[in-house]
Amino acid sequence: MNYLCTFLYFRIMVALRKEKQSFLPQNLVYLRKQKDKTLEEMAELLSLAGKSSYKAYEEGRALPDIHKLMRLATFFDVGVVDLVYQDLESFKTKNSIEKTRQFKIVKIPVAAAAGYSKGFEDADYIKKFKIISIPFEPYGIARAFDISGDSMEPEIRNGSTVIGIKVSRSEIKDRKSYVIVSTDGIQCKQIRHDQKREFLYLISLNTNYPPKHVRKDDVFEVWEVWKIL
Repeated sequence: MNYLCTFLYFRIMVALRKEKQSFLPQNLVYLRKQKDKTLEEMAELLSLAGKSSYKAYEEGRALPDIHKLMRLATFFDVGVVDLVYQDLESFKTKNSIEKTRQFKIVKIPVAAAAGYSKGFEDADYIKKFKIISIPFEPYGIARAFDISGDSMEPEIRNGSTVIGIKVSRSEIKDRKSYVIVSTDGIQCKQIRHDQKREFLYLISLNTNYPPKHVRKDDVFEVWEVWKIL
């Protein structure tokens, strides 16, 4: 995007957000300190006469032109609009807090794989399993499964824990990895899915294992692989 387009874009954003508060001065102070730069160094970066000129930006007594704003945004690795309108210090703190949040889900160990395919609808049975905490917020119903074996290596290694998000059979996407609960127990495989066929083809990423297939009517639950721990 050339300077003219960027300038026009910025002017439009200012017009659209004219009622919004500008955080530019405090962002410039915060980001400079994060970079451990002096006023003199920032003034030199922008080819200003001296540190007082840059300090005027930080105090809100002057506004950098679009070229200097773009240079600052590039230097601080933020968007121009975010540099002006986002309280970047609070935004970073909020994100840090979000990352420390824990979300509880049921974990199905390898030893329970055989029994789970029979008791997955029994709420009391499910309550017997361990609850684990993960630092990710699931976007749907989630469950953790311990993985035994190397059939999905290198994507999913032996001993890994897979976090799956529950999907219906109609939501299965071709060539994606899933945990399948069926009459054959629990399996983690890549699925080749043809809507016209009555079978799901289960593919191991490790080519030492031949493909399998399972009737769609024999599938009880499908969990899309979301995270691998």
